[in-house]
Amino acid sequence: MRYNVLLIEDDLENCDILLHYLNKIGEYATVVAHDAKEALEAVKQRNFDLILMDIMLPGMDGIDLCVQLRKTLYCPVIFISCLDDEETIVRAMRRGGDDYLTKPFRYAVLQAHMEAVLRRVNGGGARLAQDICFGPFILSVREHVLIRGDVRIYLSPTEFALLVLFLNHQGETLGFEEIYQYIWKKPSYGDLRTVFSHVRNLRKKLEENPSAPEYIQTVPRVGYRFAAKTEES
Repeated sequence: MRYNVLLIEDDLENCDILLHYLNKIGEYATVVAHDAKEALEAVKQRNFDLILMDIMLPGMDGIDLCVQLRKTLYCPVIFISCLDDEETIVRAMRRGGDDYLTKPFRYAVLQAHMEAVLRRVNGGGARLAQDICFGPFILSVREHVLIRGDVRIYLSPTEFALLVLFLNHQGETLGFEEIYQYIWKKPSYGDLRTVFSHVRNLRKKLEENPSAPEYIQTVPRVGYRFAAKTEES
């Protein structure tokens, strides 16, 4: 199977090197965009399985572009950037990124990260057999969106996988490390910030008051518990 990849990178040399590597692998059909305008036009023209995106882009930066794409787009986003400060990485993950790689990186590492997020999207994570109703929401398994009345709330692949995990274990306390290993398929080595960031994003989409959550409840120093009665539709 060949995956459609959108590479958003304004550095022409980096573009050529990455494109050469991805083509050499033979599993990816890659389209290149050099700025936000080209990227937004590309996603109108075709569907993508994965987006690789630099942060330092001309005009709209990569993080703001990710926010824009997330309004309608489900596919995973991996940020690739020379910026390695904690504030930027956390902001990128909170604004819709699924993974983050700091330049320079080995291309085998990039490939491993791409394979991991694609596995997560294509059935490597938790699953639901059919749509689920909880509270005022319907979670569409086919479309990967939350539906509340006439409003459709798009989820990133990681947000979707987290919500499915919570729905499959409603009422149970899931440890922070347990969640990390289930979703990302590797130990956290004590760095659980990505779990906190994605849960924070999910709460913004679910909760009336994210600071006093009704659904995703924090069990201090332990993990999270999902509290909602669900029905299959």
